[in-house]
Amino acid sequence: MIVNSTRQVITRSPHRTVGMINSPYFQSKPIVYESQLERAFVQLCLLCPGVRRIVAQPFKVNLDPAKKRHYTPDYLVELEDGSFVVIEVKILERIAKLERRFNQINEILSNRNFSFMTADETQLYSDEKEKHVKEILRYVNWQVDAQVQKTILNKLQEIEGKAVSFTHLQTQAQCSAEDLLHLIATRKIFVTAVTPISELFITKPISGVTHGLNYFSTWFNFALWGADLPVSPAT
Repeated sequence: MIVNSTRQVITRSPHRTVGMINSPYFQSKPIVYESQLERAFVQLCLLCPGVRRIVAQPFKVNLDPAKKRHYTPDYLVELEDGSFVVIEVKILERIAKLERRFNQINEILSNRNFSFMTADETQLYSDEKEKHVKEILRYVNWQVDAQVQKTILNKLQEIEGKAVSFTHLQTQAQCSAEDLLHLIATRKIFVTAVTPISELFITKPISGVTHGLNYFSTWFNFALWGADLPVSPAT
C-alpha cells in the first residue's frame, strides 16, 4: 500500500546538510534535500531534459503493516512522457547493505507502475559533475534581453545535427556566455551532459521527441534496480 507522506523533512542537524532549492522557473514548490548528495542529485535533475516535476519524500510505502514498518522514498520524478521514477539517494556502501529491502521496495513499486533506481556518489560526483552544475546554476538570475534570447533559439533551430557546441552557438548568436548559461540554468535550452562550460554541447529541440525513462537513465547513468546498465541509449 502507498499513502501520502506527511513527514516534515526540514530539520536542523549539525551532522548533515539540509535545505530547499527554489526553482520557480521549473515548479512552484521548493525541492527539499537532506544531504549534500541529495542536493547534488536535485541540481543535476534540474538540468536534465524530460524532467517535468521533482517531489521530495512524496509518499510512504507500507512494508509490514503488522509491525508498522514503512519506507519513504527520497524523490519521485515525473518525466515528460508521463512515467514516474522513484530515486533513492545513498552512498554506495549503504545501498549494498539495503539490497534485500530495496528488492522488496522495487517489487511493490513496480506493481504500481513506478520505476525504482538508486543514485550514489560514484554517479553524482563523477567527472566533477557537482562542480560543473553549480557553475551553470550560478546564472539562474542573469538577465537576458528578449531579442537576444529569440536570436539564440532561432540559431539553435537552424544548426544542422542533434547538438552544437557551446562556443559555436555563442558565436552564431553573437551573445555572451552568461546569456547561454542562463538559458541552460532555467531550462530554456538543454545540454547533452554536464561538463566544464567550455566543453558543453547544447541539444537541438526536435519536434515530436518526448524524453522518458530511457533518456533519464542514460543521461544520469542510472540503472533500473536489478539491472547492470542504463535501460538503453537515449532517444
